[in-house]
Amino acid sequence: MSLLEVDGLTRFYGGLRAVGDLSFTVGEGEILGLIGPNGAGKTTVFNLITGFVQPSAGTIRLDGKSVVGLRPHAVAARGIARTFQVVKPFPGLTVKENVTLAAFLRHPSRRDAEAAALEVLGRLGLGHRAGDLASQLTLMDQKRLEVARALATGPRLLLLDEPMGGLNPSEVDVASRLVDQIRKGGVTVVLVEHVMKAIMRISDRVVVVSQGEKIAEGPPAQVVKEPAVLAAYFGKRAAP
Repeated sequence: MSLLEVDGLTRFYGGLRAVGDLSFTVGEGEILGLIGPNGAGKTTVFNLITGFVQPSAGTIRLDGKSVVGLRPHAVAARGIARTFQVVKPFPGLTVKENVTLAAFLRHPSRRDAEAAALEVLGRLGLGHRAGDLASQLTLMDQKRLEVARALATGPRLLLLDEPMGGLNPSEVDVASRLVDQIRKGGVTVVLVEHVMKAIMRISDRVVVVSQGEKIAEGPPAQVVKEPAVLAAYFGKRAAP
């Protein structure tokens, strides 16, 4: 059984269809890349999976159990965490305090939550910044903090929304290794990313969406050569 099953997922905003009849699965221990041009509906898919938005139709199952209708905190309690395109730490709190707040989901006592936060920060290379204000971090480290807060909730599935956006090439390499490290730590990953170098390097499989619909699925090196994918990205007419 797949860890995550998305079947017929559809979302309308008035007369606009943002996601249409989208189906895919994610196997446990997999890194799945969810890619497509701007406005393709990728972030909407994340919003639907995590309960920020409810689907107009379709099912979402984690370990065979539906999460449709659950609020975001309940989805997180089931084991799905996410990051956001724009990092939004609590700037007036320290790095440790930011992550401790997330750790309270699994650790009701402050002592245990702080210990869990420090453990996650150590794994992500932010242990030495634990006492610094979040506002003092570089963009790269703020993105690490965003991931740390998600991991502190103890997820089985982590949805990463453009974690490499705005990073320079060397930072992208570091971030790519970090994603692989997260997977090796036992967390399944779905990655939305426009940095194709990273997608090609770390994804086991990719799903390509355009205008809310799936247009291709398979190994990265194969999918990026498909005419429908080239047409979606570059506006070229797909070959028959």
